[in-house]
Amino acid sequence: MAKAPREGEVKTRLIGMLSPAEARDLYVNFLRDTFALMEAVWEEREMLSLVLCYTPEGEEEAFEILEREGSLMLSQRGDDLGERLCNCFEDLFELGFGSVVLIGADSPTLPTEYLLEAFESLTGENDLVIGPANDGGYYLVGMRKLNKEVFKDIPWSTHSVLTTTGDRARKAGLNLASLPVWYDVDTPEELERLKQELGSGKGAAKFTRKFLKELAK
Repeated sequence: MAKAPREGEVKTRLIGMLSPAEARDLYVNFLRDTFALMEAVWEEREMLSLVLCYTPEGEEEAFEILEREGSLMLSQRGDDLGERLCNCFEDLFELGFGSVVLIGADSPTLPTEYLLEAFESLTGENDLVIGPANDGGYYLVGMRKLNKEVFKDIPWSTHSVLTTTGDRARKAGLNLASLPVWYDVDTPEELERLKQELGSGKGAAKFTRKFLKELAK
């Protein structure tokens, strides 16, 4: 799931630390690294399809800056994140997918094995898989079958997103699998963490690594 990379409209909480143009370029490189991550997963699980669920509608050209060989495009629908997540699942299941895993483009160093584990967890008895983020939200959510109750009345953009979603899943009687905790990069503090991670030689994110290195000059 991704926003069109328009200056002043992405990574807005980093503007001040970065200029609007730099924030936009950072997000473009996050997107590039996310596609590279998905392609690495694709090599391990060849039956996967990569779909770019984008917003806003009509902004397809904004993604031409990316190399997206073999990926489909699907416009997001809905007024809030819950509706957009729900509708993405619904649209993809209607296209015939047997299971769907959604991620954003805010975790450029997300380990490949976490995504592989997400798909593997949906081949058994689990109905839902969640990748918890350290800010109280989640970086990944996957399902074998859509259950709209999971996304109902969630306090989005708060520290209660993860716990509330878990409560909804349990009340719906769903078997829930959890992945290791990871982090999104939305704030200056999280960007500093990313810089330290990349500076230590950990993590892939070759596009983001190169961009931050050039930016530091």
